[in-house]
Amino acid sequence: MTKLSLSSFPANTYVTCKQCAKEINIYHLADCDFIVCPACRAYLEHTAGTEFQLKRTLNKLEFVPVITIGSIGIIDDEEFKVIAYIEKREKDTSYKWREYILFNYAIGYATLSEFDGHWSIIKGKEFFPDLVDIKDGHSSNIRYLNSDFQLFNKYTPQTIAALGEFGEDILVSKINAVEFVSSPYMLVKEKQGQKFEYYFGEYIEPKKIATAFNIDINTFPNRIGIGAIQPSKYLDRWNSLFTITGLAIIGVLLIHLLMGYLKPEKELFYESFQLIHSEVNGNNTIKSFASPSFDITDNSSNLEFFISSAVNDNWLEASMVLVNEQDNRTWEVSKGFEYYSGYEDGESWSEGDRYAEIMLSNIPKGKYHINIYPYSGDPNRDTLLVKVTANASMWRNTLLTCLALCLYPAYCWYRMRNFEKKRWDNSNYSPFVS
Repeated sequence: MTKLSLSSFPANTYVTCKQCAKEINIYHLADCDFIVCPACRAYLEHTAGTEFQLKRTLNKLEFVPVITIGSIGIIDDEEFKVIAYIEKREKDTSYKWREYILFNYAIGYATLSEFDGHWSIIKGKEFFPDLVDIKDGHSSNIRYLNSDFQLFNKYTPQTIAALGEFGEDILVSKINAVEFVSSPYMLVKEKQGQKFEYYFGEYIEPKKIATAFNIDINTFPNRIGIGAIQPSKYLDRWNSLFTITGLAIIGVLLIHLLMGYLKPEKELFYESFQLIHSEVNGNNTIKSFASPSFDITDNSSNLEFFISSAVNDNWLEASMVLVNEQDNRTWEVSKGFEYYSGYEDGESWSEGDRYAEIMLSNIPKGKYHINIYPYSGDPNRDTLLVKVTANASMWRNTLLTCLALCLYPAYCWYRMRNFEKKRWDNSNYSPFVS
């Protein structure tokens, strides 16, 4: 866009108010059909030359304009002069908002709209020529600039009070407005009779406006709630993290598969042992035993112990001591399991397992055996299956890592969704309400 010099704006024209005889400053007489006297609020209609006639007197302003009429500012390299200020409300509701009419001498008019401290700049086909390509219809969704705009609001705006100059009669214009949003953008369709026009809006931060017009940011109204097109920082984070986290999870899985390829699982032994029971002081005990010797050939390995027995309505526990036969170093682990089943109220039930798994990590290279000390509440339990696997695939750790990677993206998704739900609370067309 071209940045204009101040000299691009035409010279001011001065006319006399028909009601209070005060002098009124007009910035663009050629397009001025109506003007409001800042002294007495007289609403004057342009008849010819510099002649105006009194139509009526408008209400007093409810708010003090943040931007003074006549101010010049540069927004996105486009120079604007503020030529009017309007206070509006939605017909048959209590919703009110403020609009500042901006004039760019080379291009045309734009509007700065403020509602509950949320600002947007709205421009027409003079700035976005492809707006004329949007077809009129009754769809709740419009595709524009590679974004899907969803129906957000339908309303009839009414002027409460105004100040400045206008190119149309703002008191009798019967416009039906329809807003479509795709944060931080908005499409506004204004329809009068069979004629319609689209406008494109973008959320704008108060700081940017304050900088453009050299205004103290502290004079701006405080934000209330969430604006219709207010951008969500969590949406940006979610969109970024969705891709990054997906790639990270793929990386973790590839590393897991690579480690499995470089250090494949190896079954060291798989054997069913006979349990020998004895009675000591009236208590049932099971004689301990040792496994056959086996070799760990990698410099460091994890070992998975799998024990199983067909217990029923009972339990079994085993303490296992891994012994290095070269230096007598030991590693001890204990694990138990229980299984119960029955039939009640016409249905069978069961709980527990008939097996358990135990993992040891960083076991050095060497020759080993296992001393096994079983315990059971079942005096008839006669076998215990034991399997030892080296370099067992540690899917649990991998899945926990993937889950940890998903925690912050999940938090951002929750905050993003909550933000969107609050945004759509202000709409009768919320996708979050069936």
